[in-house]
Parts: sequence; structure tokens; C-alpha cells
Amino acid sequence: MQTYKQIIKDLEQIFEKFDALYIDRQIAYYEEKHEAVTNWWKAPTKYHGTKSTNWDDLYTVAGGKGLSQKLRGINVLMAQDLAVKDAQSVINARNAKMAKKLEEAGITKVISNNIEVSSDGFNGYFAVETDKGNQTVTINTILAGGYNIQSLHYRTLIKVRG
Repeated sequence: MQTYKQIIKDLEQIFEKFDALYIDRQIAYYEEKHEAVTNWWKAPTKYHGTKSTNWDDLYTVAGGKGLSQKLRGINVLMAQDLAVKDAQSVINARNAKMAKKLEEAGITKVISNNIEVSSDGFNGYFAVETDKGNQTVTINTILAGGYNIQSLHYRTLIKVRG
């Protein structure tokens, strides 16, 4: 009998490609921000006419206060390791969220599925039998962020409909 675990197993093969790409992008992003933070610390900006450090300028260069603190005083290899760790944390959280939502749906059998893969994400459609009758599970991965608030990232949306 196929259950939500089978859907997750099918999706893992597809996610593998996107996860590798996401990790590579995070490494490149952390390397870029590490260099920017390192260069900023060589000549920290000051408020005009004062000796006070302009921390907001550092946070802008680093892409946020949290990342500026993570990248301070480490070498580039440590920044790469940190990028992988942070990316893996996001991937694990996504997988846990998916598993929880699919388990809550009470899936007992997968009737059919259709997965469409594109260069910027994928759409998965699953007709399933559940404790509450036949339902449709839709899983979409989209690109989100990427402007001045968040860095570009994949977002996974899961809907279970009757």
C-alpha cells in the first residue's frame, strides 16, 4: 500500500536536484557576503563627523544583522561550511513540513500522480485516497524573495483539497 511516505520518496528524487542547486547558491551567497564583511571590517564606516561605527552599513553589506554576526572573524572555508549547514537546515524544515501536512491528510493510497519539472521549480499533482475520501494533493515549488528583504530562495506550497 502506498501512503504519504511514497509521495515523499518520489519527491526526494526531484528535490535532490533543486537541493543541490540551492546549496550551491547558498555557498556562493555566503562567499560573496563573507568577502563584503571582511572588506568592511578593514575600514569600518563611521557616522559623519563622529568616531561611532555605522553598524547599519555593515548589516546592509552583510545582508542582515544575523549574517554579519555569523560571518565575522571566520575564514572562507568556515563560511562555506556554515552555508551548507544553514541550507541543510532549510531543506530539513521543508521536508518535515511536507511530511506533517501529508500525514495529517490521512493518505491511504496514491491513485495517480503527475509531476512537471521546469528550470525554476516543479508542480506535483497527486490523486489520493484518504480517511475522508478521495482528495487531490498539490505540491508547488516556486522562487520567492530576491529583492531587498530576502535572498532568492525556493518556497514549497502544499495543498490538500477534497
